[in-house]
Amino acid sequence: MENISNLIPPTPEKKSVRGWLSFFLFVVGFGSLFSLIMTITSSYPVDNDFFSYLAFSIDLLYALALVALACYTIHAFLYIRPNAVFLGRLYIIVIFVSNILTLLSGDMEDVGWGSLPQVVKALVWSLVWFTYLSLSNQVAELFPKENRKVFKRDKYFTAVLMAIPTILFLIYLLVYLGSGSAMPALSPNEGEYTDGVVAFRIPEYLSCEKIDSISDDAYHSFESGDSIWGMVVGVYDTNTTEEYFNECADSWRDVTLDGFDFSVLDSHTGLVNYNMLRIQSVQYVTDPRLNWIFAALFSPDTGKVSIVSCYATTSVESAETLVNGMLQTMRFK
Repeated sequence: MENISNLIPPTPEKKSVRGWLSFFLFVVGFGSLFSLIMTITSSYPVDNDFFSYLAFSIDLLYALALVALACYTIHAFLYIRPNAVFLGRLYIIVIFVSNILTLLSGDMEDVGWGSLPQVVKALVWSLVWFTYLSLSNQVAELFPKENRKVFKRDKYFTAVLMAIPTILFLIYLLVYLGSGSAMPALSPNEGEYTDGVVAFRIPEYLSCEKIDSISDDAYHSFESGDSIWGMVVGVYDTNTTEEYFNECADSWRDVTLDGFDFSVLDSHTGLVNYNMLRIQSVQYVTDPRLNWIFAALFSPDTGKVSIVSCYATTSVESAETLVNGMLQTMRFK
């Protein structure tokens, strides 16, 4: 009988994603979900103003669009679609651009130049994965260049994804410029000191000097011999939560005192001339005892806050009286 085995066409080898390409798809899926979770848990506005909710809404929309792109990309790679490589590169470019905009969006701990190490890592990995998609033999075998396509819906998706972070960046920029230019700089009345944001008076027994800083806000330092010294600064901020106040207090704490035991004597809130006050009294176990009074007076009408940090070797009662007296004289407009 004639051998007909040679007449049967060979079964084509099934193409499948494997190795580093599988890991790339895992990174795409996990990264998009992680971004969505972080947006929901850490970006929810703490300030009840229009810009905060608008920025959060666009941020959330961007995170959802990123998840949609990730699912679309994974599906295209697993089912060997002709637009898979384009979608993979698009995902990487979107991440790259959003990290650049994050870097430019402010000068805060988690956003702006303070986020430089994390952003640099993300940018490096974006370049690594983009290079992989361009040079990988597996990608070339699964998706030959002559078979690759870009669908019309992919172009629309690209336009939306690039527009969302750009709009978000513009909103951050408007808020930043608005906060700095919404009000003219304060001019001091007779006997007042001002950094342009807040104005105040101090007791005559204290010497006071304005310090103009290139990198930070201008501030005033005051002292009385070796027994009292401190700072007053006015900034724009509307976050009045206790958690944020405690974070600010930790950042203002004198690091040279880290080796000494201390106790928090008092921490409370109140009102000073219809402005919200948060104040904390700390005593360090030194010889003599060193008291630190840290206070933040928030003005809801202007979006400003006056910060007073006072160290004193006098009694904690006299230090608190001094700070409270200065807060009574604070003027925001």
